[in-house]
Amino acid sequence: MKRLAVIVLLALVAAACSGGGGAGRKDDNAIVLGMVNQEDAPIGSFPEAREAAEAAVAHVNEDLGGVNGRPLRLQVCKTTGTPESSAACANSLLAKRPVAVLGGVDLGAAASLPVFEKAGIPYVGATPALGEELTSPAAWMLAGGAVADLLGQADYALGTLKVKKVGGVYVDLPGVLSTVLSAAEVVLRGKGVTDIKLIPAKADAADFAPAVKAATAATPDVLFVLFPARSCARIMSAARSLNVKAKAFYPSACASQAVVDAAGAAAENAYFTSAFLPFDDPSPEVATWKAEVRATKPNALSQAGFAVVMDVYSLLQNGADTPAAVITELKATMGRPGFMAHEYTCDRRQVSLLAAVCNPYVRLLQYKGGRFVDLTGAWASGADLVKLFG
Repeated sequence: MKRLAVIVLLALVAAACSGGGGAGRKDDNAIVLGMVNQEDAPIGSFPEAREAAEAAVAHVNEDLGGVNGRPLRLQVCKTTGTPESSAACANSLLAKRPVAVLGGVDLGAAASLPVFEKAGIPYVGATPALGEELTSPAAWMLAGGAVADLLGQADYALGTLKVKKVGGVYVDLPGVLSTVLSAAEVVLRGKGVTDIKLIPAKADAADFAPAVKAATAATPDVLFVLFPARSCARIMSAARSLNVKAKAFYPSACASQAVVDAAGAAAENAYFTSAFLPFDDPSPEVATWKAEVRATKPNALSQAGFAVVMDVYSLLQNGADTPAAVITELKATMGRPGFMAHEYTCDRRQVSLLAAVCNPYVRLLQYKGGRFVDLTGAWASGADLVKLFG
């Protein structure tokens, strides 16, 4: 009987001391971070962002002694790409009393952000997709996501490559054309591009060749691609089968070893952007991410998930342990170092019309000879191009 009591006691102690994302406990002084991330959804699944965030929390707790001695706890809610699931996640996270909610990749974020706005909880991310994540007063984007990718690519294409004809294929989702690509078209025409052809396609299209063929019918100088990672390898293969000569630019979500491995020879010479340092950069921060995540096939979404935790950890070290205090810290940032990233400033004025973006800078990469090559060795921003949109 005595032995049974000891076993039960040990089990209770183990349960009380275990980490992870279980229901919030009242018997410790952990600082809670929420996270919303889309997984196992028909329109895209991004577990690598969540897995890297979990690795970063473990690194903070096990290697850095927590936040001034207090452990971090990550509460994750997974969405399925629908507004209903995003809103449900937002409401479920409120009960966990987080000091901030981390945004992974969530195409339904338009439904969750009003919940966080009303509750006064900051939504901090590094992979914004579209719309409200770029403009909501609750959102603080420490990297510019798809918009920064497009702006950086356009700036390079216009300034360095001097392009005059542009093709594009983009994922056919509500809001994409009106919020990003229509603006891109205005910007490109304002900078002297005379021929623009933008073609939508479903993320799960059986064949991307028709869309790529239509977008490149006029032999453009460049082909811009705006798709989730799971579609990019197939688009690369379609472009190769059609013998497309245009320089093809892919978003940071596709800057992934798994994507280029799947595409094989079709990935050679493809261009990418990333809000983070290249995978083989000698930076100690890149080394830390690699060591903690232990990813055999690194990608930019993993970097984003890890980096956003480390950036919030840095803010929390100043004593911010409430949502209001975290917002105060964010508002005070001015050229604050980003983890594996460019400095960020959350003054709501870094990108015209996109107040939530704190950092529009990206690195331009090209996949050559089995590695992602840093094209310029410097950060690039196309933020000024937005001013052409009015």
